[in-house]
Amino acid sequence: MSHQRAHLSQVENTTPNIGVPSGPRRFREQRWLVDETIRAQTIEFDQPRLAYHLGPVGDELAPADMAVIRGAVRKLDDHVPVVTGVARRRERFAREAEDAGHPQTAAVHWYAAAQLWSLACWPVWTDEALVRELDDHKNAAYLAWGAHSDHHVERVDIPFGTGVLAAWFHRPAGVDGPFPTVLACGGMDAPREIVVSRAADPWLARGFAVLAVDGPGQGETAIRGVHVTPTAWIEAGRVLVDWLRARPEVDDDRLVCAGTSFGSHWMTQVAATSPVFRGCSVALPAFEPGLRTLFEQASPTFKARHMWMAGLYDDEAAFDDMVAGYDLRPLIREMNVPWQIIGGTADELSPTGWVDELARICPAPSSITRYAGARHSMTDSPATAVGPSWRGLTIDWLHDRALGKPAGDEHRLVTAAGEVVDLPHPRRS
Repeated sequence: MSHQRAHLSQVENTTPNIGVPSGPRRFREQRWLVDETIRAQTIEFDQPRLAYHLGPVGDELAPADMAVIRGAVRKLDDHVPVVTGVARRRERFAREAEDAGHPQTAAVHWYAAAQLWSLACWPVWTDEALVRELDDHKNAAYLAWGAHSDHHVERVDIPFGTGVLAAWFHRPAGVDGPFPTVLACGGMDAPREIVVSRAADPWLARGFAVLAVDGPGQGETAIRGVHVTPTAWIEAGRVLVDWLRARPEVDDDRLVCAGTSFGSHWMTQVAATSPVFRGCSVALPAFEPGLRTLFEQASPTFKARHMWMAGLYDDEAAFDDMVAGYDLRPLIREMNVPWQIIGGTADELSPTGWVDELARICPAPSSITRYAGARHSMTDSPATAVGPSWRGLTIDWLHDRALGKPAGDEHRLVTAAGEVVDLPHPRRS
């Protein structure tokens, strides 16, 4: 622990080892532009990462935490010291609450601290010791929250090759299983800690257990050396299904799965090759074969992070060869799990036409809902503000699948006025 304190203290007084002459060429050459964009648009210039992490906290201090980070992070090198400073403040509040005999208050702060430590890891792609320290702090805070939580929180390490898949297993309180269970993941920048909200989580409220996983290339799993490849999630999906089926708390006849952003690609791979799921819901789809828009036209931070996720941060040519293998078309032709896709019509990271193409060739029932004018992060559109909750659509649709309700083809557009308009399904247009 003394070593960790020394290392992180050093981080606060200098800058982390980010942006050294390695990684993708565009990131090296356009680093100045990333910093200028952060200065002009805040750290959420590319996606609402503060909302992803601090939204699930749901207390009155979370907006203040967001404001502090937005105001203080003026360039990429500011990210780690600013975010860790806010995390430490939350940990101090948690210990003070515990000392005063208020475990419920402490739980709120431990959960927030875990989210902040996890957020701090985002741009650390070249300093292995630092990212492990940040992750250790995150785990300690999350386990402290779990000890106070009103539902069961269990750390899970599932053997996978020579490493493990890091996961949190959440079970509803006050009822006995076996439970319908959702296997869930986030995207490139969305670790497993954001999957379950601190309070009033909609999955737990519906009686679902949740296996929130960092798959190959994600979060702690990547930090511990398990990298992403075009097929790693297919192999991981089989291992995760075996683990779920072996748990007595899990009703393995009522399994569903969900993924967001790049998790849409991974969970589609899992569902297409592990047909035990009653439904697969994905949002913010990343379906473009080869992901050229994401890796060559969007912010260079996306490619930098994914090269780290693949263990290829210093070999861009090898990475480019690898991502050429990202293609859902061969798998989707054999998919028999009902499939839901939710996204925006103005997705700047993955051309929306690929949603139509994959739904057209998928033999399983598919439900498509798009929000008019919404970007990849489902922002910048009145449709997402006044229309139905896209997260709510995911949960309700998967709940119906777990109940055994049949799925059918759907294609819907949520207009800027919040109205839902039926459109011809791609198989019939």
